Amino acid sequence: METTKNTDTAEPEIFDRFDGVRAMKPFYQGNTVYGETVMFIDRKDRKQLLFDPDEILSVRSYDMKTEYVRGKDYDLDKDGRLILTEGSSIPCITQEVFYGAGEDSILVTKNREGKPVKTYWGEGEMMTKWQVSVTYTHSGEWSGFRQKNSGEFAAFLKKLKNGENVTVVFYGDSITYGASASFIDGYAPHQLSWSQLAVQKLAAEYGYSVHYVDPALGNTARVPEDVKYGGRGVITYINPSVGGWTVADGISNFDRHVKDFIGKYGCDLFVTAFGMNDAGRAPDDERAMIRGIADRVLAEKPGASVMLVSTMVPNPAAENGWCGNQALFEKGFMSLAEDYRRAGVPCGVTRMTSVSLALLERKDFCDYSGNNINHPNDFMVRIYAQSFYEALAGYENAKNS
Repeated sequence: METTKNTDTAEPEIFDRFDGVRAMKPFYQGNTVYGETVMFIDRKDRKQLLFDPDEILSVRSYDMKTEYVRGKDYDLDKDGRLILTEGSSIPCITQEVFYGAGEDSILVTKNREGKPVKTYWGEGEMMTKWQVSVTYTHSGEWSGFRQKNSGEFAAFLKKLKNGENVTVVFYGDSITYGASASFIDGYAPHQLSWSQLAVQKLAAEYGYSVHYVDPALGNTARVPEDVKYGGRGVITYINPSVGGWTVADGISNFDRHVKDFIGKYGCDLFVTAFGMNDAGRAPDDERAMIRGIADRVLAEKPGASVMLVSTMVPNPAAENGWCGNQALFEKGFMSLAEDYRRAGVPCGVTRMTSVSLALLERKDFCDYSGNNINHPNDFMVRIYAQSFYEALAGYENAKNS
């Protein structure tokens, strides 16, 4: 398996606030990982990080307001895993709470004795208040799957190089809506959603400003204020995604949520990201319905480029319907992208299914989930944004990577 060598060195930094530049540094590049999150279910837990750490630079509460002290609140065991010290002030949910949720819980997993139980879940700070953010240096190489850039979007990037105004439309379920990103949910550290982070990275690289269009449809996410990184052009951002939607909802609501906006603003890049809520759908059907959405976009805007985003996998321990066929959809998306390319349509895949499966080889799902079921927390949101940017533009071409 291909590995990524880390060669740069960390400089003294502060870690008490959200930093958009750091947020878009790929976790697999360099020798510093910023704000990797972990969650202690038991005070005896030993939390493995994505890399074996050389030096812990910072351990903070999820909102970044509280700093924890090595030796007082945490330490590393001989294998480089994070452990809690006696009397640690780092939050620990405890097994009793995590595996002892009320009867109204919508999540069932097996506890550590293998018994199916109602399990803790929650949106917003209900989940993330139990997570801590770890920044550290390491000497390792990432040997797991990571997104690659294959150059499918040269036509779109040429527009940016030429200073042309462009429109990017995102359309998907709650993950693309921005669910569990702290900015969308309205609490510290106020990190943007993955689509917002990625577009701002694109604007920063090409000297553009970002104009955020508020869809104002009643069930879409809040947008930040417009931002300017330069005067070469404008990226118009449109995101009519809705939480809870299946790909079938995406088709049935296409005219109001997509067609009308393309008619008004155009579309140079269309990004579709359904699948998380389609646990029971056959992979061939998912592929066909994604194609149905993309075909309708291309009928409205024949010159558009298309990015397909496979979903991260949901909680693999879920036993009551949340986890199904999601991990099987990516293969069909890959073949669909090939079909489009053969037809002359620039099309690629952001492979978040493969990325998330690779993370699960080192981490527990609760470490990076924003609700313990199917949403990413801020750390995983950043990995979404980083992977999307790599698939679209490639970090090797970036001036500010």
